[in-house]
Amino acid sequence: MSFAEYYRGRFRSDLHGFLMSIPTDSRNHGYDKTVFTIQFERLTMNRPHLLEVREDSRAHFAVALFWTVLADQVCYTHFRSAYERFRRLTVYPKFIGDCPGGCRYHLHPSHIFTAVNQVNVKARTQGATEQVEAILRESVEVMRSEVVDFCEQHLPEVPSLDFWKRCVAELPLGVRFGQSALP
Repeated sequence: MSFAEYYRGRFRSDLHGFLMSIPTDSRNHGYDKTVFTIQFERLTMNRPHLLEVREDSRAHFAVALFWTVLADQVCYTHFRSAYERFRRLTVYPKFIGDCPGGCRYHLHPSHIFTAVNQVNVKARTQGATEQVEAILRESVEVMRSEVVDFCEQHLPEVPSLDFWKRCVAELPLGVRFGQSALP
């Protein structure tokens, strides 16, 4: 399955199932009950929540969740005046550390890859790492289109290519992609 097929198809239902498997007090971790939070530990195989996502889709899920959290953080950090509307339109989850104490901090979305692979011995193999990297490279052009279209349709005051450049600047080191991903 391609990243585009997964992202535009099953991702939203996988994300919903994953989020709903997390107990309410953790899913809305001390925040407004309309704000979903994902603690690092909830993405590890130490917890049952990732079982809500089919094993053959977990690498796609991790990459799609990475972009989801990244877009939310980019908008909040760099386009604060548009963030409240962005948040209402997207209802994207926040990615936070574990309790005690770490839950007060937002984590960089690249830590999603670490969490998903932390305990799953099969996922620690070089092949699994290469699979995630390949999907991440494949996702860049898809997400460029999604981000630019979203900004142009829903946040016209936000320069869409500037938003995208800020997303690209946060990609994990070592991710290589074609020039078409850059504005």
